[in-house]
Amino acid sequence: MKADRRLTTKRSRTDRWIPRTLGAVGLAGLLALGAIAQGLEQKVLFHIDGKIGAELVRKGSYVLIVPDATQGTAEIKVGKRTISIAFTRQMIEEAPGADRVTYKMNEDGSRSVATITPKGQKFTLVIGS
Repeated sequence: MKADRRLTTKRSRTDRWIPRTLGAVGLAGLLALGAIAQGLEQKVLFHIDGKIGAELVRKGSYVLIVPDATQGTAEIKVGKRTISIAFTRQMIEEAPGADRVTYKMNEDGSRSVATITPKGQKFTLVIGS
């Protein structure tokens, strides 16, 4: 008799776990769709090392997140860190077939990123503007 009462009054662990997990996954999906709709998130390839502000970005592929604005702050995900970049968006005539990153030489001999043009996009980001 005790066993029957326990089955009808107590919810199993999976009955509690499944709705919470599905709710969390659904919320994360909605937030991701909202973030994508508000701007661009794209991988960009850096061919050589360069500084962005005080941070050194090594050559490699990184995720660039750009808001849908003519000026603002973009982000580059570098491992677990996120680097914020002040930018001005300049429109260009043709979308490049590959990522373009230009650099300027600093007085100490290091390079700083000057512009970033993501592949397939008709704009370039002028850094530090």
